[in-house]
Amino acid sequence: MMQLLIAISLLILQFIAGFGVLCLLKIYLKPGLFISLSVLIGVAVFSFVPFALQLAYITLTAFNVFAALIAVSFLLNLKSKNGFVYLVQSLRSYRFQWRLYEIPSLFLILFMVFVSVWRCYYYPPTPRDLTSGAEVIAEYAVKEKTMINSVFTVDLSTTNNQFKPPFLTCLQIIYKYAGFPFGQVWLSGVFIFFTLFLYSALNEKLHKIITGLLLVMFIAIPEMYGYTIMALFDYSNAVFFCLSVYFLIEYFANGKSGYIILSGVLMAIAVYVRSETLILAGLVLPVILFHHWRKNNFSKFFKTAACFFLPSVLIYLLSITIYINYYLPTLYKIDSLLNTNLANLNLFYQRISDVAGKYLLAGNILDHYGYFTFIFVIVLCADAFRKNSWNQVSLNWLWAIFIIFIGISLIGFLFPLYDLDHSTKRGLLKIFPLMLLYMANSGFLVSISEDIKKWERS
Repeated sequence: MMQLLIAISLLILQFIAGFGVLCLLKIYLKPGLFISLSVLIGVAVFSFVPFALQLAYITLTAFNVFAALIAVSFLLNLKSKNGFVYLVQSLRSYRFQWRLYEIPSLFLILFMVFVSVWRCYYYPPTPRDLTSGAEVIAEYAVKEKTMINSVFTVDLSTTNNQFKPPFLTCLQIIYKYAGFPFGQVWLSGVFIFFTLFLYSALNEKLHKIITGLLLVMFIAIPEMYGYTIMALFDYSNAVFFCLSVYFLIEYFANGKSGYIILSGVLMAIAVYVRSETLILAGLVLPVILFHHWRKNNFSKFFKTAACFFLPSVLIYLLSITIYINYYLPTLYKIDSLLNTNLANLNLFYQRISDVAGKYLLAGNILDHYGYFTFIFVIVLCADAFRKNSWNQVSLNWLWAIFIIFIGISLIGFLFPLYDLDHSTKRGLLKIFPLMLLYMANSGFLVSISEDIKKWERS
């Protein structure tokens, strides 16, 4: 019971921190989106606080860590009065209505969430990428009060996990200090509130029957569901990349500066989780250029591009270039990992073929990703053969899916260590939330939803 209260207290503090960020950007959403996004941003804020203390050479005691978390959460909310008023009014006016047809899908979702949360809490971390990197560094950080600890005196030449960004390490430190010996309970918060965010986003466009079916199929993707239990980088990376794209597309629709800044911050968090995401962020820039060219306001491109891309560059320099080269006692030459035969584009084309043929459309797709890709392809074909199915929003989601497909293949071409059967397979997790949100804007599914709603009203 005490651990449950502590976990809830941390979630509340994460909500407060993320809420403050949204209020600073003057972004006010519907309650489901607002609350879930606040918690997710709060998790990211938490992950940066111990890292900032380490950069300042402040001892990572339990008091220092939690005092810093409380102080940061308070400072972020100095101008949140209007946000709290808005949220209270929104909750008062919100009417949540249950329908009988929602129960089966909601029951399945809750059951899968319960199983994931329990296994995440009960089982210790076992993946090699975690136990030879973030987990062991966090364990010794709790003992030695620093992330630059005796782990780096051991010969770890057979792995590079100790050089990955400190996102996981910092969250593990916080939750170990909070009384969770395995630390990884924070992942359940990310899973629950990302699911709530998706459910709220889908409900804005689709009937709840279709929302429930799509969300059940999304959660049940075998590989993705497995990573809601294992505290690795890939699920969180997929979450924040998807959120960044979501608010970038919202910015394209409303032109509000707060949305592009938030999109840039969320992309920076995704880069903080997995550093190679910087390449994917760069591939988004032509889409921003095309948007401003189409709107005949090319002069705004550089400002928008800076808001979106500059935070990712800064977090990469801080968490990789500066931290590894000037703080850690052992060097890690990233340029030595680069493909030395970049002129041979056949390797790039082969990687594209392997990604499609082995994981996305054939090969081992059912073992790893189930039938979700096939469902997406069916919806896509239905839109292709239907008049006026595509609008600017759905096309933007298609662009995002294409960027992941090409970008993951490009990363594998540039860095041979980013192999097909491990890193690429996990990197493809980023494509499935994008497919889900494309289907939320599918003309075919939206029209079916409207027909169901008309039938209900009659």
